[in-house]
Amino acid sequence: MLLSAALALLLAAPGPRCVQIAAMNDVHGRLERLPLLAGRLAQIRREGPTLLLDAGDGMQGTLEVALSRGESLVAAYRAMGLAAAALGNHDFDYGQEALRRRIAAAPYPFLSANLVERATGRLPGWPNLGGRRLFRFRGGPVVGVVGLAGEHTPYGTMPGNVRGLAFGRAARTLERQAKALRAEGAELVVAVAHLGGRCGPEREPADLSGCELDSDLFRLAQSLPPGLVDAVVGGHTHAYLRRLVNGVALLEAGAWGQALGWLTLCVGEAPRFRPFLRAAGARPDRRVAAAIAPYLAAARADRERPVGVTLASPLTRDSTALSPLGAASAGAIRAALGTDFGLMNAGGLRADLPAGELRYGQLFEAMPFEDGLAVLRVRLADLAQMSRALTRGGRGFPQWSGLRFQGGALTNCDGQPLDPDRVYTLGTNEFLAAGGDGLRRVVTRLGPENVAMRGDLLLRDAIAEWLRRAPADRLASPCP
Repeated sequence: MLLSAALALLLAAPGPRCVQIAAMNDVHGRLERLPLLAGRLAQIRREGPTLLLDAGDGMQGTLEVALSRGESLVAAYRAMGLAAAALGNHDFDYGQEALRRRIAAAPYPFLSANLVERATGRLPGWPNLGGRRLFRFRGGPVVGVVGLAGEHTPYGTMPGNVRGLAFGRAARTLERQAKALRAEGAELVVAVAHLGGRCGPEREPADLSGCELDSDLFRLAQSLPPGLVDAVVGGHTHAYLRRLVNGVALLEAGAWGQALGWLTLCVGEAPRFRPFLRAAGARPDRRVAAAIAPYLAAARADRERPVGVTLASPLTRDSTALSPLGAASAGAIRAALGTDFGLMNAGGLRADLPAGELRYGQLFEAMPFEDGLAVLRVRLADLAQMSRALTRGGRGFPQWSGLRFQGGALTNCDGQPLDPDRVYTLGTNEFLAAGGDGLRRVVTRLGPENVAMRGDLLLRDAIAEWLRRAPADRLASPCP
């Protein structure tokens, strides 16, 4: 009798209260993949209560999002049932007013607890922008979500786009906000943050060998009091990442809408990582497809417009060395401005250019930023400092034209040392000339009298012109 009563009580007891975390990040305007991701999302939702979270950088990267200044992405996420989004550095690329409009129109909250106005030290009073949010599920757990922008944001978009704003310490902010959520009744706490990490090949979640433990996402998890935060959905580094650090599940799902990350969190249990769900081969969700159809149609004519260039071979990127596309871009800048040298940042090149007849949409996706050009008057010491700054912090190898690296030193194309006392002219893009990618100190030291912005010349136009007229054997040469 006692045994049967105990069995009845056991069967009547509620099971673990769980939530499924579906994660996206760095979609960068690849709208055409979102109906496929929504098809995979249906599989996750069949498991139970689900939170779909986006870790930022969705509103910049293709014509389909650029023409509407991100409105198309918000429409897609509305149809997908997004729960909350973080702010990535490239979400600021259209300026604060455009971003405010996108946030205000979204049916889901944008969360960025460490974003503050410099004048007040408080979160900007933009409609629908918050720092944290509680989600309650019938029969499920109470889940608190904190949003975080990257501390790197001022260096990852045009400085003017974040004028008057500051980005506080992510770790300190998350600890404070997570404690507040626990006090408000959160049984599980998840951060959605435009902060990333990298690891080598897939291993057991607790195996951190091959991981960059000094990267932002890992440092964030290591700084937290044990048991305070259950998971962080990350982004920015475009990595596939599933690791357990200090009891915190770290999840990052690549980029460009190629996959959904999936994590199961249950009250009182260890996090459980699930396989990445790839967009390829999924059955598209009709509702999401209908939501993006007008934006795809509006961009189609521009996307398919011939540029007047046929490439005999692809121009590819490489963030660890001088690449064909990097050399061509730096050469195009140098030719357009008539300067001694040209410089392009590796991070400004977002896609390879394929062989064959080039279309405008392909050129746009390779360099989606509305950068003008600039001429800087520099000395050898300035060039060396720029090179060091660009290679730090995972920003990628600087893409030069007219310069060579000989034994770790900068030389001209003939292999001769540069004159340390001579003033040279350097052509570059507006982003670097404004101090982006860590160049603020050297640009500030140069002074405005040595920095001439050329907003009348667009980077994308200069590269298109170079591709049209440069001889094939000099197209991607560092010394054309």
